[in-house]
Amino acid sequence: MAFSSTLFAITLVILYICSLTTSSIVTSDGTFSINLIHRDSIKSPFFDRSMTYSQRIGNTLQRSFINSKRAMNANPGPNNFQTDIIPAHGEFLMNISIGNPPHEVMAIADSGSDLTWIQCEPCIKCYQQKAKLFNPKNSSTYKSIPCESKICLVVSQLEKRCSRTKECRYSTSYSDGTVSDGIVASESVTIGDKVVPNIIFGCGFHNDGSFRDTWGGVVGLGGGDASLVSQLMALVPGKFSYCLIPFPEPDDLSEKSSKLTFGIQEFGPSFVSTPLVLLTPKTYYRVTFEGVSVNGQRFNVGNESNPSPIGNMIVDSGTTLTMLPTKVYNEVEAAIRNAVNLRTMKDPQKVLKLCYRATKVTKIPKVVMHFDGADVEFTRQNIFVTVSKHIMCLAMAPTDDLAVYGNLAQQNFMVGYDLEKNTMSFKQTDCEKL
Repeated sequence: MAFSSTLFAITLVILYICSLTTSSIVTSDGTFSINLIHRDSIKSPFFDRSMTYSQRIGNTLQRSFINSKRAMNANPGPNNFQTDIIPAHGEFLMNISIGNPPHEVMAIADSGSDLTWIQCEPCIKCYQQKAKLFNPKNSSTYKSIPCESKICLVVSQLEKRCSRTKECRYSTSYSDGTVSDGIVASESVTIGDKVVPNIIFGCGFHNDGSFRDTWGGVVGLGGGDASLVSQLMALVPGKFSYCLIPFPEPDDLSEKSSKLTFGIQEFGPSFVSTPLVLLTPKTYYRVTFEGVSVNGQRFNVGNESNPSPIGNMIVDSGTTLTMLPTKVYNEVEAAIRNAVNLRTMKDPQKVLKLCYRATKVTKIPKVVMHFDGADVEFTRQNIFVTVSKHIMCLAMAPTDDLAVYGNLAQQNFMVGYDLEKNTMSFKQTDCEKL
């Protein structure tokens, strides 16, 4: 899911009860961590053994182009909490529990949306779901939100929407015509050993469209007031971070997971930070992208008379590729082509432009992303992505829309979001050792 959409897509996933539980770590300092499961991991309910590696990576790359359109249509309509979200395209999943007694759910962790919602009983129209639906009548902590309340205006954004019983309603519509509609409520949410009371979420009674039966909702990790991240600021400081393990190689079927941590996490030395730019809607995590260097040759977005627009890039854990402005992408591609200086190959998925036989590439150019106040140097796995057993391609693509810093660029980096100081930090890390 894009902005997913970072971040944290980061494109930060709720509702499938299964034996593949997501473990959490609760520390004495009040922080807590949870595993992020890549949707193409063997631990994911989306994992399809009938698909080849090339098919899985091809689908993942294609989702980047779909996700990159979301920010261009991000202004909510008068009756929508969030519009133009692409369903079931998030890259990471997470387990949380809703209600008392806890009802465990697995859903899309989406850094590009705010409202957390799940399917609920009694469902007027729901897509087929393998797991049992959440029944608010069975929970002692469920409370619907009156449409006269201030939080209803926050969720509905431009106008309050009331049910016949004066409960606050939400309606989320997606660009492919799918919808989720229901009641805004508060519930206790369990993340690891932490029980957080009075979390605002959507109880969906009308959900229709291109959903899968293993997918049950969304965990909103965006920057808006109704997101899970913002609501958790009452429990822990307004900080969260994640460390994304590399995308599995063709023969790698390990069950390793990435980590998402809420609260303060010490980065130690050798990290860099850039300001988070607050623009409307607050959902997306924006930074100011200035340019890219390849072996010391710098290609800037702007110039002295026309500098880079403030907040011109979204950091999204839910988008796979890094989407660069077309002019900058063309310059970067040409510079990498010259630096590698080998015969190119065709992408078997026909998605990416610059590809090589992987074993032939021994000289990796130095690629540095330049943000306002921060230079982030890439490693081989941030620059190239393996698309088959023998071919790897440049993990970037051109866009004429808003630029996106995708999750391949974030692999093996600790990425921290400080919503109190409005900064984002990066530090190279072996995420598999955390």
